Amino acid sequence: MTEVKESKVSLGDISVNFLQQMSLTSHKINGDMTSILAKYNVSISQLSAHNGRLSIPKYMRIGFDLIQQTQRDDLGLLMGENVCFQHYGMLGFAAMSAPDISTMAQVLAQYESLLSQNVRGHSTFTPITNENKHENTNVTTPEPTLSFYSIAPYNLYNCFVVDSVLASWFTLLTSRAKHLTQSATIIKTVHIEYPEPHNSERYHAFFQCPVIFNSAFNGLVLNSQHIDIPLPDACMSSYLQAQQLCHHELNLLQQNQDWQSKVIEKVSHNLVGNMPDINQVAALLGTSPWTLRRRLYKENTNYQRIMDTTRQGLALSYVRDTLLSFSEISYLLGFATPAAFYKAFRRWTQSTPKNYRQTIINKRE
Repeated sequence: MTEVKESKVSLGDISVNFLQQMSLTSHKINGDMTSILAKYNVSISQLSAHNGRLSIPKYMRIGFDLIQQTQRDDLGLLMGENVCFQHYGMLGFAAMSAPDISTMAQVLAQYESLLSQNVRGHSTFTPITNENKHENTNVTTPEPTLSFYSIAPYNLYNCFVVDSVLASWFTLLTSRAKHLTQSATIIKTVHIEYPEPHNSERYHAFFQCPVIFNSAFNGLVLNSQHIDIPLPDACMSSYLQAQQLCHHELNLLQQNQDWQSKVIEKVSHNLVGNMPDINQVAALLGTSPWTLRRRLYKENTNYQRIMDTTRQGLALSYVRDTLLSFSEISYLLGFATPAAFYKAFRRWTQSTPKNYRQTIINKRE
């Protein structure tokens, strides 16, 4: 296998804030992250000083090692128990001062990329519209849902990530809901994509509501009767200021992206089972195919080159950093057949996906 130059495409990154949350949890369960962080050459203090982020695969491996060390496969739930608004930075302050639960859920989803970015998808909040609220009660309407995107299939490397996000959201939302003037159960159900684990009773005990495994999504279904009730501890001026700062930072992130990066993001989000053409991507970016071609030309690239680079970068990340089967990777990258993926992978690396993954595993051991 020849040395493959790293692509700018990765599975995503995550703020050091979540590593601090994990470290706090580790301390409370008598874990020791010092050796684990040294293994991956990670310094929380250095990352914190520079508003740092680390790759999602590295974060998952650190969490997996901590699970192995402490024998606590409920690490994600424990992290949710120990979360605080400070772990979410300015996004956390905006959520903490939001006028109601619905706005808080919207903030958590809308500004997620300030703290983490998954190249394949992002969290969403689907509220109930005013029209739906007044429809005939016999008609089933969508329920307000805060959903988290994660890469399947699941294992100890990524299950704890799903657990930590849902448990953290649960803790933050219910801590605010306690300030409602009336007693209310703000979370109706919890949905988790992966199969029911051996310690499922731990989940039911934590969430104190129905937990549905093998679901079609990861997320929290909220109680539509209470999420729009004004919170008595809310501070509208603080919320508006924090929301404005979050919006400003998000705009800076997006404005600082070159057109190549914008195309990579849209291509990555729309590759599953499909190979989007330049017309589709241009529409997603709110421009014309001709304008997009011209802008990419100014950056000394073109759409086809970006498509190939994006697929190559994601292929290397999937093979190297996940346990996805090669047929699943082929589908995620929009190849018509696994054979087409194998052919492209050999062109990129002069190796088969199986040999490439095994070489990476041998290096880590």
